[in-house]
Amino acid sequence: MSKKYLITSAQLCYYINKDGDELPWGGGRAKAVPHYYFLKGLETYCKENSAELVILPVAGKNTHEELLHGDLRNKKELFYGERKILNKNIQIRDIVVPPQNVDPATGKSKLVSKYNSSLIFAHTKQRFSPVPVFNADLPRYIYTPGAVTMPNYNTANHRGDTAERDHVFGALLVEVLDDVYYNISNIRAMKNGKFVDRGKFYQGDTTPQKVGVDFMVIGDYHWGDHDERAVKATYEMIEKFKPKRIILHDFFNGHSVNYHDKENIMGRVREFKRGRLSLEDELESDYKELMNLCKMAGKNTDFYIVSSNHHRFLPRYINDGAWMNEFWNAEMGAYLFEKGISLGLPEKEIDDGSYLIEMGMKKFGKIPERIKFLRLNSNLRIHGYQLAIHGDKGNFGSRGGNAKAQEIIGGGKSVSGDKHRSEIYGDTYIVGTNSQLDLPYAAGYGNASIATNAVCYENGLIQLLPIIEGRWMKF
Repeated sequence: MSKKYLITSAQLCYYINKDGDELPWGGGRAKAVPHYYFLKGLETYCKENSAELVILPVAGKNTHEELLHGDLRNKKELFYGERKILNKNIQIRDIVVPPQNVDPATGKSKLVSKYNSSLIFAHTKQRFSPVPVFNADLPRYIYTPGAVTMPNYNTANHRGDTAERDHVFGALLVEVLDDVYYNISNIRAMKNGKFVDRGKFYQGDTTPQKVGVDFMVIGDYHWGDHDERAVKATYEMIEKFKPKRIILHDFFNGHSVNYHDKENIMGRVREFKRGRLSLEDELESDYKELMNLCKMAGKNTDFYIVSSNHHRFLPRYINDGAWMNEFWNAEMGAYLFEKGISLGLPEKEIDDGSYLIEMGMKKFGKIPERIKFLRLNSNLRIHGYQLAIHGDKGNFGSRGGNAKAQEIIGGGKSVSGDKHRSEIYGDTYIVGTNSQLDLPYAAGYGNASIATNAVCYENGLIQLLPIIEGRWMKF
């Protein structure tokens, strides 16, 4: 039977002066008061789901502060130990990172190797930071949960002022499946302490209520190189949440026209024998899967297909004329070439990758109006989150980076894809992938790929939902 943990942090706020008095550092009232409503909601959650609450102390605004607020100090859920092993691949550690640090994961990746495990440690920011491992094994991660206390910083200086603005009321939900596998998800609370987990809205000590999902961002789909177990879990999420909107990244995989394999003659011959070099077959398969998703989600769900780097394989293939010398693709290539040169739009408004995939799939049947193909210059902002960026493009013509870089590109809030590794940094979220994790291009590299989708509830709270060996948290 699985074991469940709900893990959060609590800032220290008192020091003991030379007379033995307990005082807030700098005078005045203690700032790291428990967020009572959020704490009560966490306790309610644990009762409802048979989870164990763990509270990790973390520094306050000054290193001299060494005591928690009185209402937390004697709670049995506090953990002061050096380590707590949850299973062989995840553990809690007493790693000291000041809460004023912008990124709690900075410089800590080597500790993942030292302890040969993913690590959870106390911090007032919520962070998922992937650490690559060799040859497509499941990645290690650094996780920090956010806090159950009100912010305690010296706002008279830049670091303290910034830290208070970035303070997160949050927790980590960990489900230990066995001695090897675990699953983990983030819980992010609103300022009033209310939070959501997998469609249930927790409000203090009241009975949790159902809440709908506004949008679901699916990890890079790569249909044709997909992992059947991950896709099956994604189907389960769609059926459970019935989101109003579904966002798809790298839906077209492009294995039939992949220019990276252009010089790999032996590999292309093998792929031809497997029937994987037919562009027509790939686009027809994409169309069928898109219609399958539409049917599954229901008629009230809108779909947005984000312009992605794999989608741009197609115009590159059409432009270099390779289809003229490949009889199996000549007909589809000529069809798409004619469609591409017939566009009556200003050149700056044309996104050939998005447009050609749309035209290619329409060859096999009608595409409902509720399916929208986003272009490179599209904007899609919901609850303040930018959803139209794939993540492969960065600032001023550079390549896309990790969540820190995407924080700037997305205007501070975004949910993107591309990296195949799930990540949280501030209000920037990156989903994972629904593709196989051991594809040839990953061989021999340090890899951090993982299957992860994201859901945004009707109140604007976002939750990452990883899929491990086809399993996700649905208890």
